[in-house]
Amino acid sequence: MIQQVIKTIRTLLPSTGSITKEQIEEAVDNVLIIPIYKEIDRNFLIREIESLYNIRMDDFRIIEAEERRRPWIGDVKADIKWNFWNRYRDYLQIEKNYSDIVLNQIDKLTDRTLDGLFNPSENIIVSKRGLVVGQVQSGKTSNYTGLISKAADAGFRLIIVLAGIHNNLRSQTQLRLDEGFLGFDTQHQRAFDKNGVTIGVGKLDQIGIAHSLTSSLEKGDFTAGAANSMGINFNTSEPIIAVVKKNSRVLERLYLWLNAQTEELPDGRKAIRNKSLLLIDDEADNASINTNKENDRATRINEHIRNILNLFDRSGYVGYTATPFANIFIPIVEDDLFPRDFIINIPAPTNYIGPEKVFGIKVLEDEDDSENVLPIVNRVDDYKELIPNRHRALRKNEKYEQLSDENKRLVKLPDELPESLRTAIKCFILTCTIRRLRGQIHVHNSMLIHISRYTVWQAHIKTLVENTFDFYRRGIEMKIPSVLDEIRKTFEEDKEYSYEYKGETITETYKSFKTVSQTISDTMPDVDTLVSVHNWEDVLPHLRSAVAKIEVKEINGGSGDALNYFDHKNGLSVIAIGGDKLSRGLTLEGLSVSYYLRASRMYDTLMQMGRWFGYRPGYVDLCRLFTSRELNEWFCHITLASEELRSEFDYMSEVAGSTPEQYALRVRTHPGVLQISASNKIRRAVNIDVSWSGRLVESYQLQKSPITINANLKVTKNLINSLSESFETRHNHFLWRNVPVDLVRPFFQRFKVSENLKKVEPSKLLDYIDISVKSNELTNWSVALVTKSNADSSYNLNASNGINQIGCVIRSNDKNKNDDHNLHIIKNHIIRPKDEFFDLSKEDYNRALERTKAYFRNQNSEYKNDFPKGEIVRNEFRSPENPLLLLYLIDAENAGMPAGSEPIVGFAVSFPKSRYSHSVSYAVHQQLLPLFDIDDNLDDIEDDED
Repeated sequence: MIQQVIKTIRTLLPSTGSITKEQIEEAVDNVLIIPIYKEIDRNFLIREIESLYNIRMDDFRIIEAEERRRPWIGDVKADIKWNFWNRYRDYLQIEKNYSDIVLNQIDKLTDRTLDGLFNPSENIIVSKRGLVVGQVQSGKTSNYTGLISKAADAGFRLIIVLAGIHNNLRSQTQLRLDEGFLGFDTQHQRAFDKNGVTIGVGKLDQIGIAHSLTSSLEKGDFTAGAANSMGINFNTSEPIIAVVKKNSRVLERLYLWLNAQTEELPDGRKAIRNKSLLLIDDEADNASINTNKENDRATRINEHIRNILNLFDRSGYVGYTATPFANIFIPIVEDDLFPRDFIINIPAPTNYIGPEKVFGIKVLEDEDDSENVLPIVNRVDDYKELIPNRHRALRKNEKYEQLSDENKRLVKLPDELPESLRTAIKCFILTCTIRRLRGQIHVHNSMLIHISRYTVWQAHIKTLVENTFDFYRRGIEMKIPSVLDEIRKTFEEDKEYSYEYKGETITETYKSFKTVSQTISDTMPDVDTLVSVHNWEDVLPHLRSAVAKIEVKEINGGSGDALNYFDHKNGLSVIAIGGDKLSRGLTLEGLSVSYYLRASRMYDTLMQMGRWFGYRPGYVDLCRLFTSRELNEWFCHITLASEELRSEFDYMSEVAGSTPEQYALRVRTHPGVLQISASNKIRRAVNIDVSWSGRLVESYQLQKSPITINANLKVTKNLINSLSESFETRHNHFLWRNVPVDLVRPFFQRFKVSENLKKVEPSKLLDYIDISVKSNELTNWSVALVTKSNADSSYNLNASNGINQIGCVIRSNDKNKNDDHNLHIIKNHIIRPKDEFFDLSKEDYNRALERTKAYFRNQNSEYKNDFPKGEIVRNEFRSPENPLLLLYLIDAENAGMPAGSEPIVGFAVSFPKSRYSHSVSYAVHQQLLPLFDIDDNLDDIEDDED
């Protein structure tokens, strides 16, 4: 009912221009006169409509090969009947309640993507390759459904969508395209049984007619027999779509079927000339890329994709991915799928719950600034005895009695669940309950439990979860006081718990629902206007109805369970236990509670963690993420690297002449690659090249060992003592200019950071410095020693050049990553925004600020800061000879060290853009990304029988 009343209110509001609060209030009052709506809370509706119209979204950015670009949309747009697109846009607005801002951005983006391809009605030979990069779970499917709709209107007559490596993801993607593009249910038997063939867009308008070679059945992938039996004329002028798995046998079947539709040309070549092909590659970094390993499955998949494209005189390939690192090892020349024509970066709208809101990675202006991080992550460590990190299944011909004690421990299935998982289950019960209390009754609710890749473990965990859930369900139904009290405590009582991590005792606090909702309401009121703080007396009456709907399912190739949200029109509430089949791409509707322990294939698991991100309207404060401290820490590393790459993309999109190849090189040489490589199992070593050109390097993890602190302090003293007596004094720093590189080199030779911080390893930085010096770059340094006036503590350097008392800066320890071995600086940034510009002249500073404002004006956005953008300074204003080294003495007591401890030294380097393509080569393993986890990732895929 809530969705229906919102639709009604929106029909009373202007479709264009800004909306005032008075207009919203008037529309709400008019609708509340209607009898069926009169009981709905007026203020609730006003807040909901306001939040919808307050959504903002930055423009997308594009890097393209100008010499290959042939714009065409502008010339023919007025002549095209946009039937498929117009009904899809109406569907998103009317049925899905998309805001006008987001709809307009999808419209612009799909226009621009289509314009980067070619006019399908022209009789030419052309192949175009592009890539669209968005955030995890940010709505890529709605974007490419919009592109498909417009492509069909424009004259693309065959559309192939590559959708993951598992049947369930392919089926889910097909269903979404049934709803958003086709307008009918491709599960014909279900449509017949329910007497309802039309679904989604088909209920709004049946003008657009298209055909599907595949169905949304679990086994509805492409087969030649099914395609031929449909009676579809391949030469029809109506669009045909096929949604297929990235499976070599399926793709081979599709290729052979298409090959039979070709005509032989006078030159002996066989081609399809009467159809333009659009091929959409969802999760383009997974299983599509040519790894150049002989007999590798992904290489075969890549070959089949290229063979299919090469059958057509006119083909367009557009990949979609959420992983900026996806292109690190794509061969640019050899691989025809490299996005040589364009790469588009889509920003997420303001209502997207992404890494910044969960982990926090932005630079703080002042130490006192609010963190603005959602308090929903629970770090757990109580599982290791029950579910060892290296647990496994009993192998063929293995007998349990003959195993060593260690192997017995690894294969032994647990007798009970960890307490943290029991807490997570209670949290899910409460989330379903509170959503009902808030009027969100006919909605989907999902909990994800991702503990093991072994199906025998998943089946066993399902049994334990079912038993635990049934205990709470029966207790709620029978009103057993002890059970209700346990649920109540989870709802309203915070609780401290401790565990051992790297030899130290870590104390964490479980934050109750009341605490989390109150914290978000107080510190992040704009993140979700519907957050409310409830009392137990209000929650209790809804418990029974909530638990009655919850099911427990095991999602893997061996179980018969499936996540069929479509058939549950009144909402499905499910606890889903699984492994790889619950990984990439599959959307868990209403995902609110996640429990992750997988620690073996680190990067793969981390990107799955990212699947938690997305849109959580009206229940963001009810979401919870339970994971190990180690996974949490690695995710922060890689999130930061990904955000840095997005920022570099935005900058490059503004620089004339930037090409996809140049951006790919920036991706490949990003120091974050070193960080990722450290998180995976080492298999086969390859060389990668890393560059710090135009990049900011920060030591945001520092060792807290007194021996290391003292050694780093000595290294810093030696550097300061070696500098001249001629320096500039400011209120917050001392600055030396034109410092010879030879004086700086010993600092990087001897300084130590946390062992986990691979991308800032000083010895690697020194390698880059040395290779740059040979080209007369990085030769004259600026060195700034940061000091704080009126500091709580100070340190006397007693330097020979007159530098004595230094006010120690405050850099708080991130309490979410606290350990006794390392200082984890909050937000992963040691600098403050203006530190990077200490050595700029006033003239250069003002010019850089003006250039920054112009940069944002070009993007149709306003720049509100009073300092320049770092990328612009490093790339345009800092001389290639002149990097800046920033030194910080951090107050040790504030960072959790005993009183009287020596300060912890940290540093940052602002590297200028190089005139050359300098990089440093490192031997690292090949498993940098899930796409190189081919052997693991593709083990369990469904090889459909012919």
